Amino acid sequence: MSLELKAGPTSLERLETAIARMTQKHGFERVDRSDAAFPAGLCALLLTDDPQRNLEVLDACVILPEALKALGDGIARRVAGPDVAPALMQAYGVARAPAVVFLRDGSFQGVLPGIRDWAEYRTEVERLLAGPAQPRPIAIPVVAASTPGACA
Repeated sequence: MSLELKAGPTSLERLETAIARMTQKHGFERVDRSDAAFPAGLCALLLTDDPQRNLEVLDACVILPEALKALGDGIARRVAGPDVAPALMQAYGVARAPAVVFLRDGSFQGVLPGIRDWAEYRTEVERLLAGPAQPRPIAIPVVAASTPGACA
């Protein structure tokens, strides 16, 4: 009897499976360019990253579709893979993935960074979507001081 060992899926393969489930089962559309136009009306955009850097990304792929169910077809659903998400994160001033950016008619409504408790997700989603458009955050790159021991 011989035993064959196979490597399991990589973190990026697991993310691709999760994104495929979101598109097939929950009506998400994948954003494949950082300059993509977003639809009129309400839109939720999930920004992802390699789950090896942050396991919460896979959790967000499961939680967000469930949190948006109550909104029915009243909100467009988009997901950006780790190839496109960094440029969108910079554009919307998001420090790290996972994060959900909310837009209304292309205008920034707000962002929910990280993973939240289920009830908090629902409350925050309702608050962001009911409120007025917000100014887009300014993304300012942080650079470490080059002088050792310098204090600013």
